[in-house]
Amino acid sequence: MAQAALSLPSQTGGARPAVRSARRIERRRMLLWLVPPIAWFTVFMLVPYALLFYYSLGQAEDMVFTPGLSLRNFARVFTDEPYLGVILKSARIGLMTSVLSAIMAYPLAFCLAFHVRSASLKFVLYLLVIVPWWASYLVKAYAWKTILGTGGILNATLQGLGLTHEPVRLFLYNEFSVVLTLTYIFTPFAVLSIYAQLERVPTSLIEAARNLGASAWEIVFRIVLPISVPGVIAGGIITFSLAFGDFVAPVLVGGPDSLMISNIVINLLGVAFDWPMAAAIGLVIIALGLALISLSGWLEEKTQVRL
Repeated sequence: MAQAALSLPSQTGGARPAVRSARRIERRRMLLWLVPPIAWFTVFMLVPYALLFYYSLGQAEDMVFTPGLSLRNFARVFTDEPYLGVILKSARIGLMTSVLSAIMAYPLAFCLAFHVRSASLKFVLYLLVIVPWWASYLVKAYAWKTILGTGGILNATLQGLGLTHEPVRLFLYNEFSVVLTLTYIFTPFAVLSIYAQLERVPTSLIEAARNLGASAWEIVFRIVLPISVPGVIAGGIITFSLAFGDFVAPVLVGGPDSLMISNIVINLLGVAFDWPMAAAIGLVIIALGLALISLSGWLEEKTQVRL
């Protein structure tokens, strides 16, 4: 017994180095797994942002970049025309697109989540939502240009019904046509986001509400809608960001008076060769996106329903 007691500490002391060695090996494995994402984040995120910041502090004179440490370009974003006005217009178009996309997406997502019982039919409808992504962006934008143009289907229908005697030019080359085109293109993102959140609504909760005498409208407004708010916010953030940074639709269907901030950045890079100003605008837009994401996270936390 005494010999066993004396040998116990030596066995325990010998086990500790083995445990430490195993922990070191586990840490090395974790570091090895972290190397690829850290390298990716550094190469494709940190380095480009650092270059943007470096260029934004300089100046461009006679198409030649001169490094510097001035915040003059950031001041120009908020003081010189047309930068601030175009940013606000882009934000307005993005907001209208996100609201209209949510209005169009919610009934379809609601129908998919609660009214389509057949798994095969739900798959077909879900596939129809995704299918427009297979088509080229330019094809979809040109399609709306054809529909809204003076010789398009809409004007042809109005003239055929005798409602107008000549083509109506109000449908194209304005903010209305840009918002309509962007809403059509980006609504599937809102559908999938809202549908994913509605799928989390427990059917038992709805059945319990029905057993307690709740009407269909009470179930929608007091149970389904509050739970689906995070999905609506996430879909709104996605559609707003995509619409805010779009540059193809304003050129095709918006005309010269509907240019957005991305078109200004393209002109600064390709025509004016003012890279520092383009970099400053890009950083301002990134900061706006981060603020928007932070706001959405705060709103989701405040509106989240505990299930």
